Amino acid sequence: MDHNHVLAALQHSPLPERMGSFERMRSPQEPLQVGDGEHLVVEYRHVNHDALFQVIVRSDEAQLITIVNGEVTPLQTVSVEEAGHLLRRDLLMMLEDLEDEL
Repeated sequence: MDHNHVLAALQHSPLPERMGSFERMRSPQEPLQVGDGEHLVVEYRHVNHDALFQVIVRSDEAQLITIVNGEVTPLQTVSVEEAGHLLRRDLLMMLEDLEDEL
């Protein structure tokens, strides 16, 4: 992963500390290596439930996933650039959809 590439693609994404019932735990400025060549670049955690929204980057792809009670559900895999567009446009909606599942 080229961290500068990820930062450039996600730098204008709205990543507030809190959105609804979710708190931001990770942002692109502080990636966490989670596997061989994989980095967790965005993570939101629900304040009352065991639920996470994550964006994991590997090479030029970003995978958006949710984890509810330990069950991983892939939402979509897109380019890093497209992930930036999705986060700018749909992050609140994705978090609201996840909360509706709880």
